[in-house]
Amino acid sequence: MRKLLVIKLGGSAITDKSRPFKIRYTNLVKAVSEISKLYNKSWRIVVIHGGGSFGHPIAAKYNLGRGGFNGYKLRGFAWTRYWMSYLNLKIINMFLKNNVPAVSLQTSAIAYNSDGKMKSLSLSILEKILEINGVPILYGDVVVDEKLGVSILSGDDLAAEIALRERADTLIYVMGSGGIYNAPPGKVGSKLLSVVTPHTVIYIGSSRGFDVTEGIRRKLRAAFRAAKAGIRVFAGSVENISIMAEGFPGRYTQIRV
Repeated sequence: MRKLLVIKLGGSAITDKSRPFKIRYTNLVKAVSEISKLYNKSWRIVVIHGGGSFGHPIAAKYNLGRGGFNGYKLRGFAWTRYWMSYLNLKIINMFLKNNVPAVSLQTSAIAYNSDGKMKSLSLSILEKILEINGVPILYGDVVVDEKLGVSILSGDDLAAEIALRERADTLIYVMGSGGIYNAPPGKVGSKLLSVVTPHTVIYIGSSRGFDVTEGIRRKLRAAFRAAKAGIRVFAGSVENISIMAEGFPGRYTQIRV
């Protein structure tokens, strides 16, 4: 069977998280081009994208990352769903223009949470799409929560869960920063780490723009889960997606346990 590659396109890589509803088209074009190369080399591919400046500002405005459900949060749920669908269709359109048969798969229609954590995820439709050589495109989303009403299902968690359950060969986290640094990029002394393990010391500062999913902490927890199962896990830039997948040297981070 052809190897499975799960790619998480981070919101900071494909949107400007400091400007609501702003796509970074140059980065999106590069990411789609890289993924297209891999698809044409017979990889099976699943893509999950983040909410970036489309999902996070709305979710933060309506406090969807916290408990207590009411009519106000219901409207926030609906608006977040709208903007995530809008972003998803923009991304799908870019793939289709590159002759990649990308198929949108609404995360909130196949998953739900309990007390802010993933409770159920049905992958039968995703598996059928892969069987016919399609490329499922999912996303971090606001989903129904059996205890809180609604809550956030992080794309980082979703990517790791799919990689684990579908026995992926490789999981790639595409980041606006280009990988994992020992300190926030731009800080004096910060440098890109070639390898990160649970024992690596990293100074985590505040993120730029909105983020309602705990940022790098959640990403690393999810990545370590996958790495522990023997999946190759990388974090890097849009330009380096194909070299990470194929194991060539470059400026990116490998995540190991």
